[in-house]
Amino acid sequence: MKHYRSLLFLPFVLTGCATTDMQGALDSLNGLGQSIGTSLAQAATPASAANRNSLLGTPLHNALRQNLSTDGRAPEWPKVVISNLQIPADQMTLTRSLTLKASDCIRFDAVLWHDAKRSERFSNLSLCAPELPKQSNNFVLTWKSFSISGKTSGQVRSDGPTPPYSKLPGDPAMERWLMNQFGLYYVGSLLTLVGYDPNFTVDDRRFWIRNIKG
Repeated sequence: MKHYRSLLFLPFVLTGCATTDMQGALDSLNGLGQSIGTSLAQAATPASAANRNSLLGTPLHNALRQNLSTDGRAPEWPKVVISNLQIPADQMTLTRSLTLKASDCIRFDAVLWHDAKRSERFSNLSLCAPELPKQSNNFVLTWKSFSISGKTSGQVRSDGPTPPYSKLPGDPAMERWLMNQFGLYYVGSLLTLVGYDPNFTVDDRRFWIRNIKG
C-alpha cells in the first residue's frame, strides 16, 4: 500500500494560542495542503462516489451554494449537519507522524435541511483522502473559534434544524483530533465540499458537527 507523507508534525494548541502559535498552525496547515495536493495526485482515481457512498455522490455536495446571500445577510437554508462521526484510530494520537494514506476515510451520517420542515437523511457516508480538496484549509482556525450567532439550542446538540451554540462538539475525542492537523484538515474539507464560502464569515448557521460516535 502506498503512503503519502507530509511535513513533520508539530503539535500546537489552538484555543487561546499566542500569535506565534497561530502562525505555526497556519504554516502547518498550508504545508499539509500542499503535500496532499502533490502526493495524492499520484493516487489511483477513486472508485465511483455513488458506489462508495461518498459525500461527493449526494446532494450534500455544494448544498450551501444553492442559496447564496444577495443582501449581505447570511441565508438560513439549507443546512448540513454531520453526526456519528467516525475517525481513523491512528489520527487520534499526537505521537503519530503525519502520514496520510489513500485509505484514510472518515465516516458519518448527515442531515440536509432544505427548510424548517423538509430534510433528507444520509447514513454511513464517507470522505476519503483522495477526495480532499487540494488546499490549505487554514480558514478553519478562525471558523472554529467563534460560536454560532442568532437563536441556538444552547448546549443541547441535535441534528437540527436549530443549530447548537458551538459548531463542534467539545468532548475530549474532538479536541484530540483537532490538535492533530488532520482533524482541522478534514473539518475544513467538509466545509469546502458542502459549499461553505470562507470569505463570507457571517454565514455561520448552516453547518455543524453534532457528535463523534463513541
